[in-house]
Amino acid sequence: TRNEPGHGFGYSVSRGSREATGDIIVELNDDALVPHDLIPRIRSLFQQDERIGIVGVRAEEEGYHQEGEGIGRIDASHGLIANFNRPTQAAIDVDHIYGFCYAYRRELLSRGAVHDNVLLAKDYSSGNRIETDHCLTARKLGYRVLYDGSLVVTHLAKPRGDLDEWSARWKINQIRNTLYLYLKHFGWLGQRRLALRYMLIHDVGILSLLRRPNYANLVYFFTGLRARLSAVAHWCIFRLTRRALKPLETNKEPDH
Repeated sequence: TRNEPGHGFGYSVSRGSREATGDIIVELNDDALVPHDLIPRIRSLFQQDERIGIVGVRAEEEGYHQEGEGIGRIDASHGLIANFNRPTQAAIDVDHIYGFCYAYRRELLSRGAVHDNVLLAKDYSSGNRIETDHCLTARKLGYRVLYDGSLVVTHLAKPRGDLDEWSARWKINQIRNTLYLYLKHFGWLGQRRLALRYMLIHDVGILSLLRRPNYANLVYFFTGLRARLSAVAHWCIFRLTRRALKPLETNKEPDH
């Protein structure tokens, strides 16, 4: 099936999750080249533990940027740690995965772990952080999130047709979606005040504007300000409209 014109990434994955059949759903970008054994290996992982809710794979991607320590962590000091091109001998438990190609149990949807329809899956949103939100919600339900660095999928990382990744609109999405994610899952003071520190430190632009008060720095400052205000507004909407989650009966921490 094809989407009608005007719909973006979030609409596509939300529609796909509703229309897909089977107990395991795989979401992947159209520029991902999957190996022939992807489906059986993913299914084998899910069969190991009924609490495994999401499985992510290792990206073979030219120019992939690594930073920080570990894989798939949300660090209280440095925020989102990815490093999803690093190998592992087997699947490991993580906080989040890379959304270009991942799988999850259908039952997550009925328990409330759907793609965020307040902001991240909206047509005006780039979809940034949509998979991280999905993973954090699954973990709240008591599911495990795994990254298998031995399962490699090639990601061509082609330019998007709907949004220029060097545009001001992309920057707004990057800031807004990240701050919204932190507020939604940690509030202002949780995870060592991650949302508050992100809002006050990252991409603020005040020092640049004061040192060099030119048009470019003025635009940069107001782009960040607009993104922050939008994030807080969407978070308030989420607080007023959020649906109840249905956790697993046995909500135990996974064995590492």
